Amino acid sequence: MCFSATGSFALAAILTGVGVASIARSSSRSNRMFAAAPLLFAAQQAAEGVVWLTIGVPSEAMLQRLAVDAFLGFALVVWPLWVPISLQRMERDPARRRVLTAMSWFSGTASASAVLLLSRWQPFARVSGRSLSYDYPGTSNALLHVALVVVYVVSTIAPFFVSTARLVRTIGVTLVGSLLAAIVIRREALTSVWCFFAAILSGMIMIAVRHEEPSREKLEVVGGQADGRASRVDQN
Repeated sequence: MCFSATGSFALAAILTGVGVASIARSSSRSNRMFAAAPLLFAAQQAAEGVVWLTIGVPSEAMLQRLAVDAFLGFALVVWPLWVPISLQRMERDPARRRVLTAMSWFSGTASASAVLLLSRWQPFARVSGRSLSYDYPGTSNALLHVALVVVYVVSTIAPFFVSTARLVRTIGVTLVGSLLAAIVIRREALTSVWCFFAAILSGMIMIAVRHEEPSREKLEVVGGQADGRASRVDQN
């Protein structure tokens, strides 16, 4: 669905519905940031829809530039920061929570660096087959590109394997598989094609939030009962 303006906008509409449903299922404030991820996917897909509509139209060059910046801003700036922070907020294990906090700081540095690099490289979009490819004319340093990929993977995928939240590790495995499939299918259009596979994860996020809510509520009830018993003991 990332292969045309119509597909991108249709996917954005579907993901908006999934995001609203995901947030509605989340009664815990600590889960809502993670639950809102489909809404970010929706905004990202809408931005790519605008790229499709304006590509090859000289009179819309400014709008296209803004859409390209918005799409890549989500991909390279927002997601590396959103993933570890949202999982850190959900995490109940103190040790894992500290690891996710450290990863959030690392990802914050990566996101800030991406802002600087995107402004310097002046990326642009081009049609590659039936999808979009994003090129960065400001650099040809292959080693730098490899380093950025490593940093990106650490920021956006590794946190799923640190979190102890239910089904989150399954999402991480699916994310890795989607990324590998995107590389095999359309390596030169990786950023665009991978977002199609990543959007599938929105449904999994909604399911994960639904499963996490009863678990958290049960833990809070047990904790409250334990506190009540301890209070009665102290009073006696």
